[in-house]
Amino acid sequence: MRRTLYQRIRPFLPYIAVLAIIFIAAYVYIFNQKIDINGDNCHYYMFATSIAEGHGYADMMSGEYNPSNGFPPGYPLLMSILRSFTDSIILQKILNGLFLFASVCLLFYFIYKAKDSLELAFAAAALALVNYRALSFATMMMSEMSCLLFSVLTILFLASMRNDKAFWKDPSFYLALLAAAYCYHIRTQAISLGVAVACWFIVSKRWKEALGWIAGFALCLLPWIIRNNIAGLGQSRYLDTIKMANPLRPHEGELGLMEIIGRFIDTFRMLMTKAIPNSVAPYIDVNYEAPTSPNEWLIGLLLCALIGIGMWQFGRYKFLLIFYALATFGLISIFSTPGGNRYITSILPIFDVCLAIGLYTVLLFALRKTGISRKLSPRLLLILLLFAIPVLKTTNMYNKAPFPPAYQNYFQIASDVRKQFPTAKVCSRKPELFYMFSRGPVTGYAFTNDNKELIRGLIEAKVDYVVIEQLGYAHTAMYLFPAVQNNIDLFQIAMHIPNPDTWLLKFDRDKALQSLAAE
Repeated sequence: MRRTLYQRIRPFLPYIAVLAIIFIAAYVYIFNQKIDINGDNCHYYMFATSIAEGHGYADMMSGEYNPSNGFPPGYPLLMSILRSFTDSIILQKILNGLFLFASVCLLFYFIYKAKDSLELAFAAAALALVNYRALSFATMMMSEMSCLLFSVLTILFLASMRNDKAFWKDPSFYLALLAAAYCYHIRTQAISLGVAVACWFIVSKRWKEALGWIAGFALCLLPWIIRNNIAGLGQSRYLDTIKMANPLRPHEGELGLMEIIGRFIDTFRMLMTKAIPNSVAPYIDVNYEAPTSPNEWLIGLLLCALIGIGMWQFGRYKFLLIFYALATFGLISIFSTPGGNRYITSILPIFDVCLAIGLYTVLLFALRKTGISRKLSPRLLLILLLFAIPVLKTTNMYNKAPFPPAYQNYFQIASDVRKQFPTAKVCSRKPELFYMFSRGPVTGYAFTNDNKELIRGLIEAKVDYVVIEQLGYAHTAMYLFPAVQNNIDLFQIAMHIPNPDTWLLKFDRDKALQSLAAE
């Protein structure tokens, strides 16, 4: 007799319920109601707003709706569904939390299918749910959690493919292809997933599947490429950063081939010896700026080995996971600004479950070899949940704390601009953050030491006001402040908030234009 859906999922329900309790407790505890000050989350929100308002994928920060390819469109498109009904930032954050929980539940099912052990699947999933890094990004409007969800969906669809029919007749192949392609359109970094699947098919000697995958994946990327070309936007901005010494300081120039290779090696080493120990349980505090110590090498290699052993337990899918991890590390290592453990966030829960399985496998092997026991309950792995408590406490303190004073002043000026000068165009560092509080036109400034060029940029952008802040970014002191100081007659104080000093300056555009014309 064919079982109903409820009968099929009934064995999983108690475990899913406990996982939900663990997730809700940890997520609510560290939840951050504030806008994240990294800036990228503001761009995602604005793109989602533009889509929801019917203007397409456009940059609305300047007061106009200009087509953009600054970020991939996948995550803003997901956000736009919710944005169509509400402008709530909190609900967008909760949506990301649901993406994390759904991803881990799917990993729970994947582990169960591979290992036929509900308890091992539950323990591994529980550990993944309390990863502070994943939880932190699940409370931001960032793309990592949606990328995680679609990467896990890709793996599950691939695992659902049947061996008794041609791949082109199998719906699971097409679902995996669409999930992987959408994952790429969420984060360009997810091209590593497409590469990993192709390599997995090749290693498995499934040549037709490999060719079909490569062709299908490339075909799925064409619409976005064509759209960008039609809009005259050119290639992805990420390609330009590979050769740059520092994309935040363009004047430092580009790197040569050997320098790029050296950076690749340094970044790959950092990921293994610092990012992995700092990101997977138990969490180890590291100094990313300091040279790698022998202890960091030992701990990093040990954790990577345990993760690798865990991946090896997935049978025919082991190379899929290994290739995904290696391709991700390789791609991140090409970037000019790897950002510590930031760029491995979307794959961390996969590392966490593999670490748990690898540790359990090693412990079980050791017990069998010593003759102490031939059985070991996977529930013992839940002891590792205790190691998450200290770092979750730290995360809670950080997320519940108010904005630093410099940001409070910056946002206060933005709010005052919204009330007093709603149509004025403002120039500031981190304009995307300013926009979230002013909701009026805002722009950045040229990163140049040429004061005249910077002033000319303000004129061309039709700037009315300029913000001098102390957010801690070197660019204000390096570029904007000298330009203002050397042309002080072009600016007049409109607002000033002390401790630390933050100014809104009225920019005399007509006088600036006359001054440049006279030279």
